[in-house]
Amino acid sequence: MKNHLFRLLFPFAVFAFLACSDKSSGDDDGGNPEITSGFGSGAQGDVTVGDEGGDESLVGGIGDASGEIVSGGNDGDFVACESISSDVSQVETRVMLLEDKSRSMNENNKWSLSIDAITEMVTNYDSEISFGLDLFSRATSNDGEMCTVGNSVVHDVAPNNGGTIINELSRWEPSAATPLLLAMRNYTSAAYAPVFLNGSAGSYLVIISDGMDTCSADGQFRQDVGASAAELAAVTTQLLNEHGIRTIVIGFGQGIDPAQLNAIAAAGGTVFSTYLQADDGEQLKAALAQIAETVVVSCEFQVGTFQNPDIDYDWVLVYLDGQQIARDDDCKNGDGWTWTSAAHTTIRFCSRQCTSLEAGEIGNIGVRLACSEDEIIIVE
Repeated sequence: MKNHLFRLLFPFAVFAFLACSDKSSGDDDGGNPEITSGFGSGAQGDVTVGDEGGDESLVGGIGDASGEIVSGGNDGDFVACESISSDVSQVETRVMLLEDKSRSMNENNKWSLSIDAITEMVTNYDSEISFGLDLFSRATSNDGEMCTVGNSVVHDVAPNNGGTIINELSRWEPSAATPLLLAMRNYTSAAYAPVFLNGSAGSYLVIISDGMDTCSADGQFRQDVGASAAELAAVTTQLLNEHGIRTIVIGFGQGIDPAQLNAIAAAGGTVFSTYLQADDGEQLKAALAQIAETVVVSCEFQVGTFQNPDIDYDWVLVYLDGQQIARDDDCKNGDGWTWTSAAHTTIRFCSRQCTSLEAGEIGNIGVRLACSEDEIIIVE
């Protein structure tokens, strides 16, 4: 009898395959059985396990367009080695909105227009994305500490957080300078936004800025000599490599510095490798909607618990559309996948693969246990 493991996830199919290790016994004749996992295209439907012809053989694969993965021998030709299975599901997507609150946001009604755009975004996607809010600068006047940033985030990410963010934005008015680098550096400390930075979800920092950085790295107001593009690129890279935070940036209005924003975008690890320009409120709404539609496809996946508690997790293999993806621990090379939990229950795809996922280029994801050490690929 077929036993349904899990149903496919929209917008692309995610599959966990029956697999094997090299610890299996042979068949009745003492030979080593051939165990295969096949991948097809256009699969739709359920993943199933069961027997065919009443034997105990197990073969995992995607067959025809019906999309069922059926375990079963081919007239008894295959005998199961040690099999495992695991449910695969996307984990939560988190978006931290880092909003420019500098005094130039008073010009051309940009502050009100940005509030309207953020309100629309968090209202439309509140049930699908966990949102948070942060502001730069935190100064409440145009005097004194123009480059003040907070010691903790305004609102950490949380499910159904849209109403809280809308209410918070209504409490603030634009003032002071544009300490973009300092605001981004806050996220290099896990204590600043503990939930957003805990590494258990697909996390994005979405920046809305209307002008160039006007604060030096030591917090001094510098109207014409703020942070450099290189400094902004460096902190963006640090957030990605050390914390798994991907960064997207929107330039709002005509006062932005394209070199600064493009430096952030290019290092952000997303499909948005150049900044998004929004000249008015409607374009800002469209940019935020485009971002939400993209990032709602999380690059973090829960792989569940394998049936065998004693497996060697170095033997776990991951596939995208049938192609094996190398393991790249901590995504140091930005190409592959990595474990994100000590319990080996969640994985994250690195920059290259995440970009393909966000662009909708991936049809299915597979996870299985290697049948021999020769199958293991780890990027050093």
